[in-house]
Amino acid sequence: MIDPNNTALLGIDVGFSKSRPTTGIAWSKNGEFGAAKTHADWERRSQHIPTSTKFSVIAIDGPLVPVGSDDSLDRLCERLFIRGAFQTRCKPGLSNHGYGKDLRRAAAETANQVLHLAEHIAGASRAIRQDTLMIEAFPNAFLGVLLPEARFALPKAGRRKKFDWLYDHAVDSGVLLDLFQKIGWHNPQLVTAVLGERDHEKRAAWICLLTAGCAATGEADVVGDDIGGWFWLPPHDQWAGWAREALEKNKLALA
Repeated sequence: MIDPNNTALLGIDVGFSKSRPTTGIAWSKNGEFGAAKTHADWERRSQHIPTSTKFSVIAIDGPLVPVGSDDSLDRLCERLFIRGAFQTRCKPGLSNHGYGKDLRRAAAETANQVLHLAEHIAGASRAIRQDTLMIEAFPNAFLGVLLPEARFALPKAGRRKKFDWLYDHAVDSGVLLDLFQKIGWHNPQLVTAVLGERDHEKRAAWICLLTAGCAATGEADVVGDDIGGWFWLPPHDQWAGWAREALEKNKLALA
């Protein structure tokens, strides 16, 4: 177990536009922190990451599969979240066809860019890159499973704005603040920055960073398998009842 207050953590929202700054990066290191919006190339991404730092956990928002996996690999973690109640609330896109393949390749490229920044952790469980805690964040589901069912009865945002709708409700309902307290991450300035963020890419990066925090403390709920990779999500006892029930139903349906 790693104390998020006294370690280095990194979150990256993969963006792969060649012309626009669609990557979000957030980091925390021994109480200091930062977030930025930048481009897909390493030269510009690296400018927003503290130099000479090894990160205990690196959380990347993008499909991370074992090295050498076929592009057509069907992932259990994705299948579990496209059914039932998740379908209209926080489902992923499938990464084995269309745009999903592009995102999978962009996530792999990002992982390769930052692999040298990952702290060596011998025998790390569920390691997509051997002996590291480089993990997959899924911000929509991370926020969605925290929200009580009543929130989803409120007017919904369009598909392109779904993440920001989830973020706004996670802030308004207090579940994000509760989560910081749950994992013992005591940094009032960081909490204020996360709760007050308005930029889309930086918001996604903050949730990746919070995913890293959950993993560092050993509190994350991890869903998937060794073949297709894993989603790292909030502690299961923080999930809303509807989400816990939906996941169990989907596990049974796919068994």
